Amino acid sequence: MSSENAELRKVGLKVTLPRVKIFNILENSEDHHLSAEDVYKKLLDQGDDVGLATVYRVLTQFEAAGLVLRHNFEGGHAVFEMAGDEHHDHMVCTQTGEVIEFMDER
Repeated sequence: MSSENAELRKVGLKVTLPRVKIFNILENSEDHHLSAEDVYKKLLDQGDDVGLATVYRVLTQFEAAGLVLRHNFEGGHAVFEMAGDEHHDHMVCTQTGEVIEFMDER
Protein backbone atom coordinates (compact mmCIF):
# COMPACT_ATOMS: atom_id res chain seq x y z
CA MET A 1 0.00 0.00 0.00
CA SER A 2 1.38 3.40 -0.92
CA SER A 3 2.05 5.97 1.78
CA GLU A 4 -0.62 8.38 0.56
CA ASN A 5 -3.22 5.58 0.58
CA ALA A 6 -2.24 4.73 4.15
CA GLU A 7 -2.40 8.41 5.20
CA LEU A 8 -5.86 8.84 3.70
CA ARG A 9 -7.17 5.67 5.32
CA LYS A 10 -5.60 6.56 8.67
CA VAL A 11 -7.70 9.73 8.85
CA GLY A 12 -10.84 7.93 7.69
CA LEU A 13 -10.97 9.07 4.07
CA LYS A 14 -11.75 6.73 1.21
CA VAL A 15 -8.89 6.46 -1.28
CA THR A 16 -9.96 8.03 -4.56
CA LEU A 17 -7.89 9.09 -7.54
CA PRO A 18 -8.53 12.85 -7.07
CA ARG A 19 -7.59 12.63 -3.38
CA VAL A 20 -4.38 10.75 -4.14
CA LYS A 21 -3.39 13.17 -6.91
CA ILE A 22 -4.07 16.25 -4.75
CA PHE A 23 -2.27 14.69 -1.76
CA ASN A 24 0.78 14.03 -3.97
CA ILE A 25 0.80 17.60 -5.31
CA LEU A 26 0.69 19.05 -1.80
CA GLU A 27 3.30 16.66 -0.46
CA ASN A 28 5.77 16.97 -3.34
CA SER A 29 5.43 20.63 -4.31
CA GLU A 30 8.52 22.81 -3.95
CA ASP A 31 6.19 25.62 -2.88
CA HIS A 32 4.72 24.52 0.44
CA HIS A 33 1.84 27.01 0.27
CA LEU A 34 -0.61 26.36 -2.54
CA SER A 35 -4.00 27.88 -3.23
CA ALA A 36 -6.81 25.70 -4.57
CA GLU A 37 -6.22 27.35 -7.94
CA ASP A 38 -2.50 26.45 -7.79
CA VAL A 39 -3.40 22.80 -7.14
CA TYR A 40 -5.93 22.89 -9.98
CA LYS A 41 -3.35 24.32 -12.40
CA LYS A 42 -0.84 21.62 -11.43
CA LEU A 43 -3.47 18.96 -12.10
CA LEU A 44 -4.17 20.46 -15.53
CA ASP A 45 -0.44 20.61 -16.28
CA GLN A 46 -0.25 16.88 -15.50
CA GLY A 47 -3.14 16.19 -17.87
CA ASP A 48 -5.52 15.23 -15.07
CA ASP A 49 -9.24 15.83 -15.52
CA VAL A 50 -10.25 17.08 -12.07
CA GLY A 51 -12.59 20.05 -11.69
CA LEU A 52 -11.88 23.10 -9.56
CA ALA A 53 -14.94 22.33 -7.39
CA THR A 54 -13.46 18.88 -6.67
CA VAL A 55 -10.14 20.48 -5.66
CA TYR A 56 -11.92 22.79 -3.20
CA ARG A 57 -13.98 19.89 -1.81
CA VAL A 58 -10.95 17.62 -1.35
CA LEU A 59 -8.89 20.37 0.29
CA THR A 60 -11.76 21.05 2.71
CA GLN A 61 -11.95 17.31 3.50
CA PHE A 62 -8.18 17.19 4.04
CA GLU A 63 -8.42 20.19 6.36
CA ALA A 64 -11.25 18.61 8.39
CA ALA A 65 -9.22 15.39 8.66
CA GLY A 66 -6.11 17.26 9.85
CA LEU A 67 -3.97 16.44 6.81
CA VAL A 68 -3.58 20.06 5.71
CA LEU A 69 -3.69 23.49 7.27
CA ARG A 70 -5.54 26.38 5.66
CA HIS A 71 -4.11 29.86 6.10
CA ASN A 72 -6.42 32.77 5.30
CA PHE A 73 -4.79 36.07 4.45
CA GLU A 74 -6.10 39.52 3.62
CA GLY A 75 -8.24 39.90 0.55
CA GLY A 76 -9.68 36.40 0.87
CA HIS A 77 -6.41 34.78 -0.23
CA ALA A 78 -6.15 31.27 1.25
CA VAL A 79 -3.31 28.78 0.91
CA PHE A 80 -2.94 25.20 2.03
CA GLU A 81 0.07 23.30 3.33
CA MET A 82 0.63 19.82 4.68
CA ALA A 83 0.15 19.68 8.44
CA GLY A 84 3.52 19.36 10.13
CA ASP A 85 4.88 18.92 13.61
CA GLU A 86 6.78 22.19 13.93
CA HIS A 87 4.97 25.45 14.67
CA HIS A 88 5.83 28.26 12.31
CA ASP A 89 4.34 31.57 11.28
CA HIS A 90 3.86 33.27 7.95
CA MET A 91 4.52 36.61 6.34
CA VAL A 92 3.02 37.66 3.03
CA CYS A 93 4.90 39.90 0.63
CA THR A 94 2.58 42.80 -0.19
CA GLN A 95 4.10 43.22 -3.65
CA THR A 96 4.20 39.62 -4.90
CA GLY A 97 1.78 37.79 -2.59
CA GLU A 98 4.49 35.24 -1.80
CA VAL A 99 3.96 33.42 1.51
CA ILE A 100 7.15 33.17 3.57
CA GLU A 101 7.57 30.87 6.57
CA PHE A 102 9.51 31.86 9.65
CA MET A 103 9.99 30.36 13.08
CA ASP A 104 11.44 31.38 16.40
CA GLU A 105 14.31 28.99 17.10
CA ARG A 106 14.38 29.72 20.82
